[in-house]
Amino acid sequence: MSLWIRSDHNEDNTLKILRLWLSSVERLYHSINTELRSSNPKRFIDESSPTQWSPLRFDHLIKLKEEALVYARHAWADFIWFLDADVLLTNMDTLKDMVARDLTVSSPMLRSDGLYSNFWCGMTESFYYKRTEDYKPILQLERIGCFEVPMVHTAVLINLRHQASQNLTFVASKVPYYSGPKDDIITFALAAKHFGVPLHICNEASYGYFTLPLEENQSLIFDEAQLVNIRLEAIVDHGDLALSELMAPFAPPPERDTLGLDKIFMINLKRRPDRRLKMMQCFNQLGIEAINVEAVDGRQLNESLLESMGIRMLPNYEDPYHKRPLTMGEIGCFLSHYKVWQKVRPLNYIHSQSCRLCYFCFGALQTNLANLFPFNIGI
Repeated sequence: MSLWIRSDHNEDNTLKILRLWLSSVERLYHSINTELRSSNPKRFIDESSPTQWSPLRFDHLIKLKEEALVYARHAWADFIWFLDADVLLTNMDTLKDMVARDLTVSSPMLRSDGLYSNFWCGMTESFYYKRTEDYKPILQLERIGCFEVPMVHTAVLINLRHQASQNLTFVASKVPYYSGPKDDIITFALAAKHFGVPLHICNEASYGYFTLPLEENQSLIFDEAQLVNIRLEAIVDHGDLALSELMAPFAPPPERDTLGLDKIFMINLKRRPDRRLKMMQCFNQLGIEAINVEAVDGRQLNESLLESMGIRMLPNYEDPYHKRPLTMGEIGCFLSHYKVWQKVRPLNYIHSQSCRLCYFCFGALQTNLANLFPFNIGI
């Protein structure tokens, strides 16, 4: 396997990270071809922000992608694997899986925020994204397999051993009768369509994540928040995406605090250590200082134990939704929260949150809590 990497117009530590990583893995690859440019300018002259996709920026990206494709063909490579820098692969067998499909063009389905993913199931006559009835069933894994679609991007494998791949291109002038926009992924999709090359999205396994593309007016802070949210999703799905020792200095964990509250408590069943570990990993990512409270386990409760604790059900009480008496699990849940209330009762004011949170933009949450509750709070 060979690496072909290009990096320029950076405003962060990209080059430093790349050079350090390359020095640690160079012996693992057949060859490495890199151009890492650190000279100014940091932006193209027609860019107003780091998130704007200006004509010159598109020209440059198209040139680089086509250069990589031509390089791979001249090197007699069997495959070329286009992988954007904002992809987080969590499946070590992703590339092996795609190669095994023996498709001309294949892409592993990646998760992002909401319904956004790295494929389209429809394209309008004006070359815009078109939502179709086929999209959600593939994205939400109601249909499993590799499906032919009009567009794949972000992580794309091309099988150069297939003769059909020879006509694929990112350059509009190489596509007969091209009338689309200046856009690398649309040009590639229309070239594939014109030359009869099917594009496939594969969702037979969980492969990883990628960030939503930023709008022109969005700050890079939003991108950082996306990365945190993706890492939290990965913790829930797979476990923590631990940084290597080599990369750890570039992403130090946030300082931990209680978000302006007095205390934060996390209630957890002792027999659920996996959930406790995941929650603590999430708190580490968010910089939250939390106290673990062992929950009262409903499985350990019975009528005689409740009676000895002085706990009695109201006569003829039924759950208003299920129309039945409370279960031992629900009583255990109540008692678990009661334990916390006993701890924070002297504070007089309590904000209680009991749900599965999507942790996103905690700076805003902290500000809102401070505005809503201008007094001592326990959570």
